[in-house]
Amino acid sequence: MRSRLADAAGWLARARAGFDDPATGLAAAAGSARLGFLDGARWMALALGCPRTDVAPAGYWWRLGLGKYGLATAPALVTAAMAWAWLPALLPLAIVVFYAVEARMVFAFPLALHGHAAPLRQSHRLLRATAGSAWATWQVMRIAAVMLFGGIGGGGARRSWCIGCLAVVEWYRDARLRAGT
Repeated sequence: MRSRLADAAGWLARARAGFDDPATGLAAAAGSARLGFLDGARWMALALGCPRTDVAPAGYWWRLGLGKYGLATAPALVTAAMAWAWLPALLPLAIVVFYAVEARMVFAFPLALHGHAAPLRQSHRLLRATAGSAWATWQVMRIAAVMLFGGIGGGGARRSWCIGCLAVVEWYRDARLRAGT
């Protein structure tokens, strides 16, 4: 599967080029966006080139975001508690568990922007149709590292976060093409 689908390095490179291209307007839009799921959805709609400018109400995006990250956090917390009680050296496993679950929902926001009624479920289906779970988890972790730590390298925290989000958009585009949707 991997040979026909790009990987995080390719998506991140495309994301950097797209973000830094003034013609896309992504950097300017990121600079004026506030934090939160609604502004993130609006920015991602611009990145996707969604024709509709109306984005669902803020409550929808907060439910989707909190649902997505809640579903990933719960098993990670259970893993952390079990590791702490049994063998604290296994605590980093909780991070892997978080991203293993989150990887299945990586396309939730782009799918919601494209009007899918069940974006979490559809994300899992699209991921399953285009990539293996372990490989996808590794890609999500690579993108997340840029999002969380890219600002340390001088790129700026907001820029790094946006590049990670844009890398997910690039992955989503590739996955849709591969799945024929």
